[in-house]
Amino acid sequence: MTPSRRTLISSAAAALALSALAALPVQAQTQAKLKVGLMLPYTGTYAALGNAIENGFRLHVAEQGGKLAGREIEFVKVDDESDPSKATDNVNKLIKRDNVDVLIG
Repeated sequence: MTPSRRTLISSAAAALALSALAALPVQAQTQAKLKVGLMLPYTGTYAALGNAIENGFRLHVAEQGGKLAGREIEFVKVDDESDPSKATDNVNKLIKRDNVDVLIG
């Protein structure tokens, strides 16, 4: 099965986010956990895609010793339900309520 454009774009976005996180400076002092917001489809037609993106990201973090930029990771998940009309509310929840540092979606 050939990957769809959405799969390729989502994979590219995740790779870009990972490379940006890896470029963050590492400080010697103890830092708070890096909060990563995952706004992905966990239900519906694209649920498998959302799970695959999350699993890939978690695998990369595990390969880096459970840390990125020297900081432990805390994941916050939101189901985007593959509904673009909910994107603004979901982003606001992750940023304002959950105070995430990075958003993947």
